[in-house]
Amino acid sequence: MVAKTGSDSEEGAQKLESYGLSLDSSTGVWSVTVYGDLKNLYYTYLVTVNGVTKETQDVYSKAVGVNGKRSMICNMEETNPEGWAADKHIYVKHPTDAIIWEVHVGDFSGSPSSGVSEENRGKYLAFTESGTTVDGEGEVSTCVDYLKELGITHVHLNPVYDFDSVDEAHPEKKEYNWGYDPANYNVPEGSYSSNPFDGNVRIREFKSMVKALHKAGIGVIMDVVYNHTSSIDSCFNRTYPDYYYRKSGDRFLNSSGCGNVFASEKEMARKYIVDSVYYWAKEYHIDGFRFDLMGCIDTTTMNLVRLALDEIDSRILIYGEPWTADLGDNGLSFEDACVKENAYKLSSRIAMFNDSFRNALKGNTDDASTGYIQGNNHNIYYVISGILACSSDTFLKHFKKPSQCVTYNSAHDNLTLWDKILKSQNNSDYDTHAEHIIEMNKLSAALVFTSQGIPFILAGEEMARTKHGDHNSYKSPLSVNAIDWTRLISYKELVRYYKGLIRVRKFFTPFREPTTVTVSNTYFETDGQCIAYTIPNINHGEWDMIAMLFNNSSGPAHITLKSHTTLPHSWVILDYNEEDGICEYKRIDGNDINVPPMCTLFLVDDKSFDRISGEKASKK
Repeated sequence: MVAKTGSDSEEGAQKLESYGLSLDSSTGVWSVTVYGDLKNLYYTYLVTVNGVTKETQDVYSKAVGVNGKRSMICNMEETNPEGWAADKHIYVKHPTDAIIWEVHVGDFSGSPSSGVSEENRGKYLAFTESGTTVDGEGEVSTCVDYLKELGITHVHLNPVYDFDSVDEAHPEKKEYNWGYDPANYNVPEGSYSSNPFDGNVRIREFKSMVKALHKAGIGVIMDVVYNHTSSIDSCFNRTYPDYYYRKSGDRFLNSSGCGNVFASEKEMARKYIVDSVYYWAKEYHIDGFRFDLMGCIDTTTMNLVRLALDEIDSRILIYGEPWTADLGDNGLSFEDACVKENAYKLSSRIAMFNDSFRNALKGNTDDASTGYIQGNNHNIYYVISGILACSSDTFLKHFKKPSQCVTYNSAHDNLTLWDKILKSQNNSDYDTHAEHIIEMNKLSAALVFTSQGIPFILAGEEMARTKHGDHNSYKSPLSVNAIDWTRLISYKELVRYYKGLIRVRKFFTPFREPTTVTVSNTYFETDGQCIAYTIPNINHGEWDMIAMLFNNSSGPAHITLKSHTTLPHSWVILDYNEEDGICEYKRIDGNDINVPPMCTLFLVDDKSFDRISGEKASKK
């Protein structure tokens, strides 16, 4: 059925014509050829199965009307913003070169403190605005300009395909959702556009967002949720009842925790996932994909996704959650599921979140338990394993290589890092500047950015982002979820610390080694609370050796450094504040090191530090 508008409630709504489809028995494809100009019209299918007829949008929709109930006939070339043909993917040489900042489109600019124009707040077009500052006062950069200063390489966007939970037709409701309830996988969400009624607009504005981030040198990672649909009353089930889902008898399996689980192992379901990911990378220039509840998806499908993206470029990132909501209700054999225990069956360029490192660092995600950063040394060897991206035979091993490990301590799920630290300290002052709280945040950041693997942080972690203790804010209002950009000012010391960590990570290649070379060359010492390690370096033009020392206690520590190679006689302690770049704080002789309380020390051998400093000075 062809219609003039995307819904019956719009002005000028009119059903125009219906056409019958014919089956090609040799291919199994139903099709119809219609002559005339149908551009920008909308359509649905009437599908009859076992005597029951249901109306549905196209499973393969590339454009839709408001709230995604009708598909749209669209000329995709006409949705390209000016300069789109010249837009290029942003790639890093190795996955471990990426530095990922996870954000929700609404959170990014939903607060007036973002400095974004009122009409673009919470929208795709907020990413296209330059010159934004805190409260619009012209002093401290926000949004994309700020991200350039911070130094991240990729923005990870929480779901931006068309999802069900927000009524696009009534923005005055101010509904909010993270978007983990897919409706139309191959179409951008309409509530983030300036006009969800015109299917062209959301596509054009989405592409404009991607183009603006690329212009800033920042890659775009898309959060994809192929493990379930919003409900079983989906376009998939209306088109081919039950085929796309895993069932036990009449019961839909629920390893997603959302009422159904997508049957990725079935031929056309698998093909759909592979084709969909490829389409986003090709049509929208997406640079990476994060798979929600990847444990619900079979290993064969994920490897086929990797092969498909390699046809575009092998540097496109893939990572995901190596778990399910209920593995016992998955419908896949454990051996086929994309969980950590099966990482060896996946490409080494399909990464997984390292939750064992996360929990060892800060304790369980939502309670008052503690981890290493709060002074709890119970799981110290899990921390050491995490520093090595859980890819060392000596310690806990999950992954073949660091390129398979996402190293992190907070994400959109659960308490923010700041809120978790506060809860573990029985502190409910979300605007506190207590020194020990800030030092815990810094210690976490230092461990994440100097560990092997792919570093990942929640947007605003670097400015003590708070959701005031809301650990599951998936439908809480923007007043809870939106980034408060004024914290760039009130927590500027913390922001500066993160900038320095990113700068150091980019300079010292062994932090970013995708193979196990650095893992094999790292030498650890610990007294049960202080962790120290040394890494030699063979890369010309960089420091020859570094030593990292972490003290999580309220008292000083003393530790003797060791190495697989000869240690230097003297060290330089680095200072990497924002204004001066990486410079010398002070020098120490020997390898018996005193580490101040709640402190991270970066040590560089003095000879290579002096050599590089001299080279830089001679170039000025």
